[in-house]
Amino acid sequence: MKKFVSLILAAVMVLALAACGNSTNVPASQASASQAPTTSFAPAGDAPEIAPPASPAYISLGSGSSGGNFYVVGGGVATVLNNELPEYMVVTSEETGGSTANLVMLQNGDVEFGVSMTSSMAEAVKGEAEWTGGPMDKLRGMIALYPSYLTIYTPTDSGITCLNDLSGHIVGLGSKGAAMDTVWREIFQTRGINPSSIFNDGHGATATAMADGQIDAAILYSLPPFAAITELEASKALNFIGLTDEEQESLVDTYSFYSKATLPAGSYKGVTEDLPVVSEWNMLCTSTDVDEDIVYLVTKTLIENSPALQEVYDGLSYVTAENILNYNIPLHAGTVRYLKEVGIDVPASLIPPEYKG
Repeated sequence: MKKFVSLILAAVMVLALAACGNSTNVPASQASASQAPTTSFAPAGDAPEIAPPASPAYISLGSGSSGGNFYVVGGGVATVLNNELPEYMVVTSEETGGSTANLVMLQNGDVEFGVSMTSSMAEAVKGEAEWTGGPMDKLRGMIALYPSYLTIYTPTDSGITCLNDLSGHIVGLGSKGAAMDTVWREIFQTRGINPSSIFNDGHGATATAMADGQIDAAILYSLPPFAAITELEASKALNFIGLTDEEQESLVDTYSFYSKATLPAGSYKGVTEDLPVVSEWNMLCTSTDVDEDIVYLVTKTLIENSPALQEVYDGLSYVTAENILNYNIPLHAGTVRYLKEVGIDVPASLIPPEYKG
């Protein structure tokens, strides 16, 4: 019996080897598990579908600090991609220092994707801010996530009712050296506003510092409601500061990444009427190191699964193909490919030099 089974197995092996000998191209989905993993998902023949690689690519996504919007969004994006593209990639959302830290890691090849703000991207490509270390030429745009609104808040008993009133007070500007910190120090200097000191820490820690009476006012950009502010309002009455027409015009004229916007009444308990502010975009970026097929698949998958993203965070209703055009740096070739496929005209300023379309 053993001899008979051996003969059968030998025959099967001969037939298998003969069959393999008839073709020099083994489909990626049938390649040996021991084959080196690849991050290039070449189309199968003339078919429009992209064949899965021999093994999934491992992707790191830089998000933000625990409890912040970037952290929540990063985890949600990773979950959607892992659910929809399990044969192509395994995405891990990493807790990071946020916007500028993610761009540095993208430039250095430490992550494949990263959440960032358009103000940080403007500084990154220019390369003049200390944190950049020079122009960051690898950065590329991929997905527009949601806009963030300028939010200036202060305890109601602080006596602060307008931007100029920040002089002589302790003001929180988020993490030291981040784009917002740099930009607002410039704004203060230009407008002759002289805070007694600047408090630098994460936005959650900044709200806690206000609760403890350590600071008098704080500035951040967020899509309301921002959890740390909502929690603070449970124990402290807050006043929210809007901009004058002149202040709004000046910020938009000076900083190309800002747009005129309105913080709607009801965003927080202390926002009792619409406030004129400025806004900028939060984006999911990538780099030239990442393969075009990967970025194409990610772009297509996230755009087509917007409802699943909204279950994670309501603000992700802004994830549309059209909103990608709000980038202020060149897009990745894979994203351009998707946009052209769905009939969107991409401005020349957003097409990267490596795109061969």
